[in-house]
Amino acid sequence: MKTPQIPNRTSPTFALAAVTLMLAFQASAESVRYEGQPTGSKCKMDGTSNMPMHDKWSMESVSVPGSMEVDANFPESALTDAAAAKPVTQVSLPVRAFKSGNSVMDSKMQGHMQITKFPKIEYRLIELKPTSPAGATGALKFDAVGTLTIVGVTVTNTMPVTIEKKDGKLRVIGSAPVKMSTHGLEPYKFLLISTGDELKITFDWVLAPKAK
Repeated sequence: MKTPQIPNRTSPTFALAAVTLMLAFQASAESVRYEGQPTGSKCKMDGTSNMPMHDKWSMESVSVPGSMEVDANFPESALTDAAAAKPVTQVSLPVRAFKSGNSVMDSKMQGHMQITKFPKIEYRLIELKPTSPAGATGALKFDAVGTLTIVGVTVTNTMPVTIEKKDGKLRVIGSAPVKMSTHGLEPYKFLLISTGDELKITFDWVLAPKAK
């Protein structure tokens, strides 16, 4: 049986292996985990109804729990680097956190969305497709491709977002149209009142590096 050959420390093979390991370690060390902040963020749902005097309604959560794990040069790096454009991103919004200012409406919405079985609305990012040019700075624009899970039904969508790093924090702003029927939810009906099928979700998400 042949004894495995260990590259000499001065050989090109050893040097290449050492550089590869060093770069891999450096890339890992430079990743930064950002977490949604308890203040400064909001997510809003806007919808319609058949009531002439109340044909529009909205509900808002003032907290957007979640995280993004990105490289140290994000979001600028995501304009040209395919790996940087796929940060590990997840959002988990408690349904109960959405408030309309009307406790009866809040209760009806929670029941309609089966809150005891599906207490959260969840989002997972797949990738960012840059729409800002390479080399741009400041508030950068992307098309975010991801999955949105409502009442246990997951649908892939694409929405425009703006991402900016300022004062050490990330700020992500975006909006997306959502059809309740796509997630298996019929428009809510009560007596002669019914809601429309389409919603508009808008968000302003502030994240800061995870405390060490």
